[in-house]
This record gives sequence, structure tokens and C-alpha cells, in this order.
Amino acid sequence: MKKITIAKGDGIGPEIMDATLEIILAAGANIAIEEIEVGEKVYLAGNPSGIAKESWDIIRKNKI
Repeated sequence: MKKITIAKGDGIGPEIMDATLEIILAAGANIAIEEIEVGEKVYLAGNPSGIAKESWDIIRKNKI
């Protein structure tokens, strides 16, 4: 099983990511999902890049 990182983001991102994951999983992909938070909420929490350092660490760890 391969662990992947997903970020739903803002706007229509959550709906698109949910639909995409539903299709990928229904097709039988052998993946584990680790979600990170990005976007306006992270920005408003004081992170000017919109992505937290911890999220970068997860992306580097999973490589996908």
C-alpha cells in the first residue's frame, strides 16, 4: 500500500478531491490517504504561504 498526501484546499477543491478519490478507490487503487490543510484557513492562522511547515514535512515523507 502506498501512502499519498492530498490537499483539498479552498473553493471547489474539496468537492473535486472527494470525487477524484472516490473514482481512484473504486478503481482499486491500493493507497492510504494522508490529508494536509492548505489555503485561506492556514493563511489566516498566520502562515503567509498558506501551507504549514508540518504539511511540507508530510509531502516530503510521502513523496506523492
